[in-house]
Amino acid sequence: MTVLKKVLVAAGSLVGLSLVALVGLPFLFKGRIEARVHTEVERAVDAQVDWSGVGLTFFRNFPNLALRLDHLTVVGSEPFAGDTLVSMKGFRLVLDAGSLIRGLRGTGPFLVRSVRLEEPVVHLRVLPDGASNWDIVRGGSTKAGSAEPSSRSLSVEFRSLGIRGGSLLLENAQTGLYTSMEGLQMDLGGDFSQERFVVRTRTRSDATTLRFAGMPYLEGVALDLVADLDADMTRRSVSFAENELRLNELVLNFSGSAARTGENVALDVTFTAPRTAFSQALSLVPVLYAHDFETLETSGSFSLQGRVLGEWGENALPAFSMSADVTDGMFRYPDLPLAARDIALRFALDNPGGDVDSTVVRLDGVHLRIGDEPIHGSLTLRTPVSDPDVDLRVRGAVDLADVARTVKLDDVEELTGVVRADAELRARLSDIDGRRYERVAARGNVVITDVNVRTGKLPQPIAVREATLELSPQRVEVRSLQMQLGSSDVHATGSVDNVLAFVLRGEDLRGSASFTSQRVDLDEWRSKENFELIPVPAGLDLALDGTVARLTFAALDMADAHGSLRLKDRRLMLDDFTMRTLGGGIGVSGFYETLDPAKPTFRVGVALDSLDIPSAAAAFVTLRMLAPVAGFTRGAFSAQLDLAGALGQGMAPVLDVLNGTGSLQTTTFSLEGFPALARLGEVLGLPQLANPTFQAISSFIEIRDGRLHVRPFQVGVGDFRMAVSGSNGVDQTLDYKLTLAVPRGALGEGAERAIQGLISEAGRAGLDLQAADSIEVSVGLAGTVTDPAVEADFQGLVTSAGDRARQNAGAAVEERIGAARELADSTKEDALRRARARADSIMQQAEEGGAAIRAEARQLADDLRAEADRLADQVLAGATNPVARAAARAAADRIRKEADERANAVVLEADRRADDLVAEARRRAEEILKEG
Repeated sequence: MTVLKKVLVAAGSLVGLSLVALVGLPFLFKGRIEARVHTEVERAVDAQVDWSGVGLTFFRNFPNLALRLDHLTVVGSEPFAGDTLVSMKGFRLVLDAGSLIRGLRGTGPFLVRSVRLEEPVVHLRVLPDGASNWDIVRGGSTKAGSAEPSSRSLSVEFRSLGIRGGSLLLENAQTGLYTSMEGLQMDLGGDFSQERFVVRTRTRSDATTLRFAGMPYLEGVALDLVADLDADMTRRSVSFAENELRLNELVLNFSGSAARTGENVALDVTFTAPRTAFSQALSLVPVLYAHDFETLETSGSFSLQGRVLGEWGENALPAFSMSADVTDGMFRYPDLPLAARDIALRFALDNPGGDVDSTVVRLDGVHLRIGDEPIHGSLTLRTPVSDPDVDLRVRGAVDLADVARTVKLDDVEELTGVVRADAELRARLSDIDGRRYERVAARGNVVITDVNVRTGKLPQPIAVREATLELSPQRVEVRSLQMQLGSSDVHATGSVDNVLAFVLRGEDLRGSASFTSQRVDLDEWRSKENFELIPVPAGLDLALDGTVARLTFAALDMADAHGSLRLKDRRLMLDDFTMRTLGGGIGVSGFYETLDPAKPTFRVGVALDSLDIPSAAAAFVTLRMLAPVAGFTRGAFSAQLDLAGALGQGMAPVLDVLNGTGSLQTTTFSLEGFPALARLGEVLGLPQLANPTFQAISSFIEIRDGRLHVRPFQVGVGDFRMAVSGSNGVDQTLDYKLTLAVPRGALGEGAERAIQGLISEAGRAGLDLQAADSIEVSVGLAGTVTDPAVEADFQGLVTSAGDRARQNAGAAVEERIGAARELADSTKEDALRRARARADSIMQQAEEGGAAIRAEARQLADDLRAEADRLADQVLAGATNPVARAAARAAADRIRKEADERANAVVLEADRRADDLVAEARRRAEEILKEG
């Protein structure tokens, strides 16, 4: 081998070994790195940190190691147990190769050259007591020298951070601060290993929302931040100058510094708007910025400036202020006929520092004219967190037709009417909550006249003919409301009790109302393609009493619908809601809730009174699925049902998880063309079963596991009776047992041949079946509703005949034994006369004592039953609606049943004692007779 070949072979081997090392080393170190990270995370944080997969490679950022964690989640502990603080699709970092070896040995920090977060979702929460869900770093530390090198604290330095497709939400219940950022993109870089370096950040949010103390400051605003920060790690400070923050079209320049001072951060930041165009302020109005904002014609001046000065920390708050002014503002779309003009306002936000509750918000000199109608207003808000103190004034009118000619509105086809307001409110929320109305100054009204709204988002137009709201210290009164919702009319009055608490504290809006309507057509509000689930909105606590003369929904045409409804905690509750329909009446009490909007649930008590069966089957899909026989039935029925389950598409119950119990009563009814009975008629040769007429029935039913179970009951069918029990499924399968007592002469030839075969076999066994004039037939009903399987069993005929034979034989034996005893007594009469007299005396005394015991026990049993009847009647008398009466009947039946069981036990015990007394007397009498 030449020297050149040797060199080439050696070089090839070296390259091969390098490739093997690059491929193999990640696998060798993967377990150690993942275990080390798990250990250090558990030591460092009080939270559950998980990921679904780990990837390691040297190839992506050679020679450095790239680490990937998939589907990383951080879930909090008490008081945030179960809350997800952070979740992300992927976590990517690049580790410096040299620092990797040093870090694994515990001799140096890991150097993270870059970190990338893919689609992180961060939800930050602060409770009213100040507890925050991101405070998860453990407070303890390991004593020096007590730990092995492998368990030393993890030390990390990093150079850059990138975020793609992020989402951030902060809810601070202590300060009333709410902020969110959607579509978050961030790039942050710097050499954090140096003492002095520059941190460069580029941040964008597609939609930023900011609310404080119930007031919205930003709503869905695009945010862009470009900032370079000079960091001095020795002094623990950063400074910045002429950095830029853009909010839609509003540009702010900010500069200042931040420095660590003990546990706090000292801030000195100023910001200002360098341009004075009114269009900058208008860009923060969502309805304007979303529609051809670049074509908007504007005039007027605008200014904004602010400052943050002081220390920020757990128990420190810096002073902050911001002011904005608009003068002689105007805007107009070139393709719309009207302009909004004479726009002016002065806004001020001030806090001297120390406590967020010291914040004062002022909005003064608000003026706006759309068309010919001016609007004036002002607002002052103090102590926004502990006890909001509000001074609000609004006066003016808005012609909605002028609004539609001034502002571009999504999908609005018609907008007309006038809204007039003249109201003042000066109050502390604590005075309203404490009903100290003498301290509340509130007056004025809002009047709405001839408002018509038609949009492509609503299936029907809305018309408010008249609405009058009056402001009083106690509440906002709805003096009158006359609306037309499509073809449905609504007339209502009511009140809202806590508007301020709803707006400023986010409490549920409380109120009550009464409404009447001549006609409500719910079908007009159903989606034409698919009737979707209806979520119950959060933040409402409303009680409604209503009466509707005619109510239409799907196949139901209802009259005289009335009852009470309540909306609270995402639950719609019905109380004694009744209506007339389908030839009878329906009463409903219960609830429907959407705590999980994807899985709505319900529990209701339903009272059905004299409904027409064919009409009910046509109207209710659930009835047709659970009781398919209803589709073949002519008659009427009543029922008391208690149902619970979930709702699916079309607001229909999910039958597989529906559970319920109840009772069922019918009038005399007929079945026409029911395949199962038609097939049974063929098997038995009874053509009258093809379209039979049944006597009224009463039965109990149970719904579980997707099946309707019928407890045993008996019903008359023509000249014979039928016992029924079993179940059927929502899959239309049948599993029923029928027992028919049929006159012998009514059976067809096929059944008679089967019976003759049984008679022949019974004759060989010594049984006489020819005398039977009525036979018992057991029938198994299986298959499906449309393709039933029927199996008739005549073996019961032989069993009953055998029982009669045994009874006859037993009677003959008893007769012979009695004759023998009579003969023995006559032959021994003289010898036993004296002994019998004494024995009879003993027996008489025992029987009299036993009779006394039985009489006393039966009187006690009658008293128990009478008391139970009295209590049951009291329960029934207290029931005032159909659902309550159903529950009362069940309770009354239970009281009577338990009393009857106790009474029977008393009687049985008395009978036992009496029998024992007579038996002992008989034993003594027998001994006397033997001696005699």
